[in-house]
Amino acid sequence: MCGLAGIFDLREGRVPDAALLERMNARLVHRGPDAEGVDCGPGWGLASRRLAIIGVSDGRMPMANEDGSLHLVFNGEIYNHRALRERLQQRGHQFRTHADTEVILHLYEERGADLVNDLEGMFAFALVDATRQELLLARDRLGQKPLHYGFTHDGLLVFGSELQALLACPTLPRDLDTRALADYFGLGYVPAPRSIYRAVRQLPPAHRLTVRRGDEVGPPERWWRLRYMPKQDVSFAEAVTRTGELIDRAVERRLEAEVPLGAFLSGGIDSAVVVAHMQRHLDRPVRSFTIGFAEPRYDERSEAAEVARQVGTEHRERLAEPADADLLRRLVRHYGEPYCDSSLLPTALLSRFTREAVTVALSGDGGDELFGGYRRYSFLALHRYLRLVPGPLRRTLAKGMLAVLPAARAGRTALEEVRRSLVAFAQEPLSCFAGFQQILNREAVDSLLAPAAGHYLEDWECFIQAGTARDSVEQFLELDTACYLPDDLHRKVDIASMACGLEVRAPFMDRELQEFVAALPREYKCGVRTRKRLLQAHARSLLPAAVGQRPKRGFGVPVAEWLRGGLREQTQALAVDLASWDRRGLLNPDLVAHLVGEHLAGRRNYAFPVWALLCLRLWYEEVDSL
Repeated sequence: MCGLAGIFDLREGRVPDAALLERMNARLVHRGPDAEGVDCGPGWGLASRRLAIIGVSDGRMPMANEDGSLHLVFNGEIYNHRALRERLQQRGHQFRTHADTEVILHLYEERGADLVNDLEGMFAFALVDATRQELLLARDRLGQKPLHYGFTHDGLLVFGSELQALLACPTLPRDLDTRALADYFGLGYVPAPRSIYRAVRQLPPAHRLTVRRGDEVGPPERWWRLRYMPKQDVSFAEAVTRTGELIDRAVERRLEAEVPLGAFLSGGIDSAVVVAHMQRHLDRPVRSFTIGFAEPRYDERSEAAEVARQVGTEHRERLAEPADADLLRRLVRHYGEPYCDSSLLPTALLSRFTREAVTVALSGDGGDELFGGYRRYSFLALHRYLRLVPGPLRRTLAKGMLAVLPAARAGRTALEEVRRSLVAFAQEPLSCFAGFQQILNREAVDSLLAPAAGHYLEDWECFIQAGTARDSVEQFLELDTACYLPDDLHRKVDIASMACGLEVRAPFMDRELQEFVAALPREYKCGVRTRKRLLQAHARSLLPAAVGQRPKRGFGVPVAEWLRGGLREQTQALAVDLASWDRRGLLNPDLVAHLVGEHLAGRRNYAFPVWALLCLRLWYEEVDSL
């Protein structure tokens, strides 16, 4: 696991400034505390920070092939590297290291850019082919590892694991993408391929970009797609058995490490299943870690401790306090652009706590998208029947009921759920789906900012039309897996864990498992009254029945309470000092004052819009001013 950065000259064969590469690399030091490296040649330069996990003694980067024609920097883990190495050796390739990095170089010699199809794992890499004067950028199937690239005024393509590495380049334009800012206030993050800067792009998951010196840079190419059709003809019992086998294999693959290894453990079914499978393969207790909160609605420490007792792990837990929000400034710098998923704080705290004892941790990430665990999927299954009520009547009924209900003043309450469901009831499917995720709807965003050209709902509609799912609910599982999972959740985990030099591996992201479950009938996964049906059935052979029956809480923090309590002063300053931090004058001051005032007074729960404003202010101060 590493951080990477680099420069490719699009026009000529100029040797990049080594000092610039060093500055880019220095901004990634947290991602790789074990080693660093910089290498340059005519028209290219690569830099790496390394967290040594496999091939600890000999896997230094940048890495070159035998004749020096290929140069590589790589971030991630290739879980099938041993099988690939054996196959390549049978074809005459000779290896000088034990690192999975070298496998990529030899695969490229065999297959060129198609090498990505052979890789099982999480990865982002940059490979320079000096002979062909080409650069290949690639990202794993499900977007577990990030990769940004941008274009400078003087004809360079710069790239890196984090946006802040690119910002070390003085000729990179800093013009904001106002559409990206609008998306941020809608979703809490900037979805790929955009970034907050017009000159910078995020390489989407399962895409590769080949750049040849002197040629125009075209769009990235998709090299893999998860397919939900055609459906497999297997019984539910057979599907449960096969799912268990694939989960076990996925976990086993992710246990290879030359450093201490542990696991994140919440009170939910996803991480519990992963930990139970881990324990099957280890001859010692799994080291498990949980972060908790003083507010009972958000705290899962007791549930996690019960799972740990049942499985037999060596369990540790820690309490997160509001003062831990000071960590926000450091995290904002690592993200490099506005991001406000509130779970970034507990994820970072859990990662830092876990890193005190281990270097690699397995997680249950991706279980909700794979098996249908979110409440919104059940509501969408119900919504198919609710739409039999004519739209105008649905909207009238919802409006009337919302008018008589009191305003929600806090999150994770029954009243908030009822109000959200009524809003969704009135919408068509895509807007209904968005209503369960968005911070502000389109009209509110347009009131806060000048209306942007285009909207993520239009992008989602295009994705659904191009996707493989045909079931009206499964279309949103596919959308979440391809967009929300990599753009929000994977990026959060990558940034939060790498900020303290921890590698996180997610067995539910295994390709074989993903492809098998995606092609199963949707009813095996979720419905009006069921969620994670398949995973729950498998879990009965591993865990107490109560684990699978617990309601999903998610990994959030009590944002509403924190903004009115420990963060009250900073929250008040958002409106009072708006002109001092919103130097571009992009925000509507009256609406900012309304959101902040209503929330602090306890009349309305505007926690997430206000949190988004707070994170945006920190971004302006920590990153945009660099």
